[in-house]
Amino acid sequence: MVKKANDNNKNAAPTLETKRLGTRKVPKEQRMSQILDVAGSVFSRHGFHSTSMEQIAEGAGVTKPLLYRYFGSKDALYLATITQVGNHLMSGLSMLMANPNPKERLKLIMLSFLTFVERHRDGWSVLYNEALTSVGPVGEKVAFFRNSFIEASAKTIEELNDPTKAKNGDKAGIQSVALANIMVGAVEAGARWWIQHPEIPIRDMQKMIETSLMPGLSER
Repeated sequence: MVKKANDNNKNAAPTLETKRLGTRKVPKEQRMSQILDVAGSVFSRHGFHSTSMEQIAEGAGVTKPLLYRYFGSKDALYLATITQVGNHLMSGLSMLMANPNPKERLKLIMLSFLTFVERHRDGWSVLYNEALTSVGPVGEKVAFFRNSFIEASAKTIEELNDPTKAKNGDKAGIQSVALANIMVGAVEAGARWWIQHPEIPIRDMQKMIETSLMPGLSER
């Protein structure tokens, strides 16, 4: 009878406690990244103020003291979540900028934004639905990520309309910066609509955005 009870315990579904025990051999950096993924999901559903550390700890299968040991506070955890989400958004942007064709590069910048939304919907919700209006370190971090996309777009628009800019490395002019802000704002608005209509394939969404924006971004 004892042996049978042990067998039953062995085959039982893992509890929250056994999940915690199972993470002990996970490298710290990997575990922190996993926690931030969970935090992004919880923050996206409940918002910063309504989210508790208990909710995140339970969702991640760790203890609340461990959260505080890793991040120190909910504010710091939120900032770390925003940073990880933003890094996902920025990944590959420098590689895109190496594309010598400004027209193709501009299309790829738009596509990279949509790809981020498709792959990280919770992250998008945190970054653009709540954190975009934040102040302090979170607001500064969000502004940095957004401005990086605007600057890359402005540089590309400048090169699209004046190929000599690609050679001398001049900063984008005010018209290109204005157009880049309009472009990024339009892509963000399109993404907000698209996230409510997931049945639309990404390539169709990309085509709609390109058709709407590309003619106005080039003087030619």
